[in-house]
Amino acid sequence: MRTIDLYTTPQCGFCKQLKALLQQEGITYAEHDVTRSDALLAEMQVLSGGALSVPVVVVAKGKEEQAVAIGFEEAKTLLGFEKAGKSQSAAESGSARLTCPRCGHIQEETIPTTSCVPFYVCGGCGQTIQAKGEDCCVFCSYADRPCPLKPVEKGRGCADGACSIPTSHQ
Repeated sequence: MRTIDLYTTPQCGFCKQLKALLQQEGITYAEHDVTRSDALLAEMQVLSGGALSVPVVVVAKGKEEQAVAIGFEEAKTLLGFEKAGKSQSAAESGSARLTCPRCGHIQEETIPTTSCVPFYVCGGCGQTIQAKGEDCCVFCSYADRPCPLKPVEKGRGCADGACSIPTSHQ
């Protein structure tokens, strides 16, 4: 039996969707909320080659056959829900300028559309910056343009735990 480790954040709509898919299929997994400790975030980064986005799925962690997927679409492929290359939506949705809340440094970053980015490393002060409060990602918190996944309806937002993930991902 293969082990599945899932690195998530509570606000990430893609994480919630992936967990629901695994539960629907009766697949057991160990969940690690990377907002709970710096050690879990560091572990996820080591396993994923430095990723700061979620979900990150690790199959057979620590074994020779270990495999890692970053983002919802990659995870579905790794776990056998989709064949590689099938219905992969655009992985990016342009870029946005993030302003560091600590030092004011502005940097351009690519906005992914198959994962949430709850952390980024500021190029000015070198600090790891976390999304604010209930926001699913740093683009919702600190970008000069809105996250393309954030609902536009009044009264809804990341705090509802459901960014407007395209239905093709379900």
